[in-house]
Amino acid sequence: MLLWGGCSLPGAADCAGPHQSQRAKSMSGNGYLKFRNDRGVPEIRIGVREFKCIGVSPPQDHPHIYINMGEADTILCPYCGARFRFDPRLTPLDADPPDSLFADPNAA
Repeated sequence: MLLWGGCSLPGAADCAGPHQSQRAKSMSGNGYLKFRNDRGVPEIRIGVREFKCIGVSPPQDHPHIYINMGEADTILCPYCGARFRFDPRLTPLDADPPDSLFADPNAA
């Protein structure tokens, strides 16, 4: 996990780092893809290693936490405890369950 620029949670925060890596763009074209766990499933499989966890859908979402899995296959959101598993068979816009990918309707 990475700790950047005074972020208080290892591997998480909305902080810019000195070494920005390539990443899938969010549906709005800016930032990281966002995932949620509205169903409360024990694990969400995703096709990216860098993303944001929002907890559940707004307005009950938690702060949108940046997570970098690095080389790990699984990681827990330090805010809500949701477990994410990287699955190389999935594309960046895929998730299991499929409704875990959050498409922000307010994003321009």
